[in-house]
Amino acid sequence: MHGANLVSAMLRQAPDADCEGLGGPRMAAAGMKLRCNLAGRAIMGFAEVAKSFPYIRRVFLDTIRHLERTQPDCLVTIDYPGFNMRLARRAKAMGIPVVYYISPQVWAWKRKRIYTIARSVDKMLVILPFEETMYREIGVDCIYVGHPLFDQIEQASLTGMFKNGMLIGIFPGSRDQEIRRLLRVMLEVAEGIRKTHPEARFIAPCVDEQRERQVHASAGRFPLQTVIGKAYEVLTAAQFCLVASGTATLETALFGVPMVILYRTAPLNYWIARRLVHIEHIGLANILAGRGIVPEFIQEDAGAQRILPAALELIDDTPRRAAMICDLAEVRAKLGGPGASARAASEILKLMTTKQVVSPFEGGIAGDVDGGSAKGDTIRDQAKRKV
Repeated sequence: MHGANLVSAMLRQAPDADCEGLGGPRMAAAGMKLRCNLAGRAIMGFAEVAKSFPYIRRVFLDTIRHLERTQPDCLVTIDYPGFNMRLARRAKAMGIPVVYYISPQVWAWKRKRIYTIARSVDKMLVILPFEETMYREIGVDCIYVGHPLFDQIEQASLTGMFKNGMLIGIFPGSRDQEIRRLLRVMLEVAEGIRKTHPEARFIAPCVDEQRERQVHASAGRFPLQTVIGKAYEVLTAAQFCLVASGTATLETALFGVPMVILYRTAPLNYWIARRLVHIEHIGLANILAGRGIVPEFIQEDAGAQRILPAALELIDDTPRRAAMICDLAEVRAKLGGPGASARAASEILKLMTTKQVVSPFEGGIAGDVDGGSAKGDTIRDQAKRKV
């Protein structure tokens, strides 16, 4: 999603740019030549990544060979640190300028990675305000561009199609493993809500038809309505949401909807994570607020008996609900407003005009244009800008 908005913004500012890379259908629709659909193989967790390692390795090596052949004017990496930090390091060694957009969560775990990133990139473009200071303190050229979710929300066509009656949003995640682990407990909570609020309707936005079929199969006889996409339509009308930890928690916060956050993962993943992750909260709304404004129910705590009382308190007109709405408004204010994608695109294009990469057959190095060779400048002038 963020990659697609970035590609669109770059092509608006530089229509001659040639963008290609790894991602998903949204990025292809935005104008990027898709070399590999990584979004179609979305995985999360230590064991899951290990199982997919041969596939990931093949994609990585193919990408390295492609960078060597094409010598693009810039490599933009977006989050996905296990893959992208290695890719950035290899590209940097080839003399290709590297921009890292959307920082890995070094403030949460493996904090020493920040020094590896610093050695591997020419510029960091971060989307959380506190990240800029963190990188600049160690000498990294870093700019806070704002959060791209605002761009996505601004583009949405909101019709108010779900605004009749009490609506409860169900957001169990977009991955198969998340739906399998979280939807059942969400529906148990929903059953409890129906006993107190029989008028409530429950809607689960799904990313595609495959996930919609999975959600329907898991729901059984529970009257759960599903829609493909339309997440922002649901958030516009929702009284309350049950949300899997992830991007959806911040989206829900930006719409000012009271919620609870749930997460369950495989026991091995959780055991490893407990030893690696060093933050008090997992929800971005809580991290940005610096305190627990949204209840979090993780692993064994993510059971209907624990969640239901918190849910009912936030659905009803209570002081707790009013306080959360105010707290979420403060979180939204901290992130500014739209324009992150355009600012990120501008910074990338600026780097491409102040850096030049000499062909590897001419002794390939990266350097400032002012100090570069005339031969290197000629090579740049003869080609379209390639990202």
